[in-house]
Amino acid sequence: MTTRIPLTRAHVQYATGVGRRKVNGWLDELVGEGVLEVDVGDDAEMVWTVPGAHRAADGPRTFAELEKRDRLREDARRQVRERRRRGPGGGGDLDALALVRRASSALDPGPSPSGDRKSLLLSAGLSFFGPLGWLYAGSLREAIPAAAGALLIAAIIPSFLLMPILWLVMPVSAIVGLIYAWQYNRNGQRTPLFLDDKKPGAD
Repeated sequence: MTTRIPLTRAHVQYATGVGRRKVNGWLDELVGEGVLEVDVGDDAEMVWTVPGAHRAADGPRTFAELEKRDRLREDARRQVRERRRRGPGGGGDLDALALVRRASSALDPGPSPSGDRKSLLLSAGLSFFGPLGWLYAGSLREAIPAAAGALLIAAIIPSFLLMPILWLVMPVSAIVGLIYAWQYNRNGQRTPLFLDDKKPGAD
C-alpha cells in the first residue's frame, strides 16, 4: 500500500521470487477469501486490488523507483550512524546539510492536495537550528512545546555543556523538519509525527 506499483502476476513474482504456479494459487485463494479483487487493465493484463485500501498517492510507480527510494533511505541512515560514531567535529555542518538536500530531492511528493506547498529544504534548514524551525511546517501541538522546551534548556544549561549534544541533535532536528514538510505536502495540512492525530486539521 506504500507504492503505486500495479498488483499484477508478474510483479508479485518479481517481488516474492516464487514460481508462477504458486503465485497463481496465492492470488486465486486471496480472491476466493475476498481479500483481493481482480480486474482486467487497459492492456488486457489482470490486475488485483485490495478492496477498501487506499494506496499512497506519491508512492513509487515501478520497482526501480522503489529500490532507489530504499537505497536513499538506507544511505541517509548510514550517514547519520557514521556521524554519530565520529562524534562532535567529525563531519561538520556541511555533511548534515548535504544529506538534507539529497533527502529533500528524493522525497518530494509533488503538489499537495490543497495546492499549498512547504519547501522541504527550507523546513530542514530552519529545523537544523532547533525545534523552532518545526513551526514552519510541523504540527503546532508538537512544535510549540518542543520549541519552548529547547529555549528553556538553552537558557538554563551553559552553552559549553550543550555543544557536544547539539552536534548529534541538530541533524536529527533537521530530518524531523524535512519529514514535517513532506507530510504537509502529501496531506495538505500540518500532520503530527509523535502525537495521535485524532482531530485532522485541528493544528
